[in-house]
Amino acid sequence: MRLELLWNLRLLCERLATASLRQRRLRKLLNTPARNLSLGHIESLELLEMAAVKGINVIYDIGANVGTWTLLAKTVIPGAVVEAFEPLPAHQDGFAKTCGGMSGITLHPVALGPKNATMPLRVTSFSDASSILPIAKASHDHFGLTEVCQVPIPVRRLDDYCLTENFRFADLIKVDVQGFELEVLSGGISVLAHTKALIVEVSFVKLYENQCTFPELCSFLEEQDFRIHAFGASTPVGTPLVQADVLFLKC
Repeated sequence: MRLELLWNLRLLCERLATASLRQRRLRKLLNTPARNLSLGHIESLELLEMAAVKGINVIYDIGANVGTWTLLAKTVIPGAVVEAFEPLPAHQDGFAKTCGGMSGITLHPVALGPKNATMPLRVTSFSDASSILPIAKASHDHFGLTEVCQVPIPVRRLDDYCLTENFRFADLIKVDVQGFELEVLSGGISVLAHTKALIVEVSFVKLYENQCTFPELCSFLEEQDFRIHAFGASTPVGTPLVQADVLFLKC
């Protein structure tokens, strides 16, 4: 404990309030399938709760990683069907362990993008940050990332894949694809026409080469009749933003 807290009452109250909020968020997950998730895995908790009131029956988890977000989504909206997309084999194995045994979840071992092709996935020293895009200097400066290898992966347009697989259209789409958000969404215009809500991890710093800016993403989604509704609970205030989860709702 910092000794300053012994005489700085304001700082002590702020620390206690922050700790109380964290515990309150985690208590919501007690006795649920998501009870073992850490604070770092539940950034979307309140965003999911807000989206749920729109009537969510089908969810697409794009950039599903090892399944922690899918697990959280199924906890908040247990009746929803989840179609998850994750191209990295190591993450697919983790997804099976995280979500194994849960009904209403299907994992698709593909990436989504603007065209149907095979592309290199640039695997980074922290595999969660792997991307089709090359990492930029800011990724090294902020997170110490380096590229360790490249893996060829299948990439499909969302509209084409949904048609081929005969999916139901998504009510809620989550996108966490490390700078490739605009490319993913531009391949799913028909799907977006039926979507009620989006939860997107956005960047305010260019962490990847040629990634879209936050204003560009907002402009594109505005053309699809989506507006910003809320930011994730841990989005910092009064300091420069790097990344945040954002909820967009259909107007």
